[in-house]
Amino acid sequence: MTVPETTVPAPRLSPTATLVLAVLLDQPMHPYEMLVRLRKRRDDRLVRLNPGAVYHAVDRLERDGLVERTGVDRDGNRPERTVYAITDAGVAAHHDRTRDLVRETPPEYPAFPVGLALVHDLPRDDALALLRERRAALAAATDGARERLEAVVARGLPRRVLLDADFELHRTAAEIAWLDATIADVESGALSWTEEFAPAFRFPRTTSPQETS
Repeated sequence: MTVPETTVPAPRLSPTATLVLAVLLDQPMHPYEMLVRLRKRRDDRLVRLNPGAVYHAVDRLERDGLVERTGVDRDGNRPERTVYAITDAGVAAHHDRTRDLVRETPPEYPAFPVGLALVHDLPRDDALALLRERRAALAAATDGARERLEAVVARGLPRRVLLDADFELHRTAAEIAWLDATIADVESGALSWTEEFAPAFRFPRTTSPQETS
């Protein structure tokens, strides 16, 4: 009897593991050098980077056959460090995961929309102050980020490797524009803070079992 072959699904790479594979596309290196490269690339803007996260990602990648040991690196009296290289399977996995990350639109649950859903419970002046505070913080961060982006582009870094930073700048600019419009509407009264709910949107009071007995 012939046993049908089963296809083992490829492991789903975490964002950190995908970034580790990205730096290994350049050359083999040990995990600490990977961490240094990732920080120099400012990839800590995208994921939480620390030695533990990188070493854990490398262990998983090696287990899944996406990286392999190629030797050791010794620098002076420092302990030997294992050097890893990306495998052909790792290159394919990196490209596949990158396609997924760009194409997919999974639900995200950032905290700010939760605050917006609840801010109407606060007094109008408190809500306005909070919106203005957020707007000022975003504007300050955007100015600094734009200056850094323009500086590295002027030094010759291709814009194609900075699409994530460019996207964040545009997304933040859109949020600032929304905040400006919303703040103006609250200030002018176009967005009322005291308008009553229409009857169709009033929730009836729920009666507890004790009250009906």
